[in-house]
Amino acid sequence: MNPVDMMNGDRFLKLKDVQAMLGVSRSTLWRWTAERGLKVVNVGAVTRIRESDLQDFLRRHETDSAAGAVENLENGA
Repeated sequence: MNPVDMMNGDRFLKLKDVQAMLGVSRSTLWRWTAERGLKVVNVGAVTRIRESDLQDFLRRHETDSAAGAVENLENGA
């Protein structure tokens, strides 16, 4: 396990990976951080989204039909 994966057992996801997972643009991710509370971690010029923060964000904004999508993300699907 590399050092990035070791912090609290969380993985730190690249923005492009989150974009691909959710099928959204980079500007949508930034809007979610500014307006809807998606947390990001910035270290110098590197920006990542902690996997648990993404899961929490999705739970807060899910509807009944989206519940399966959050479960799939948690299970690595």
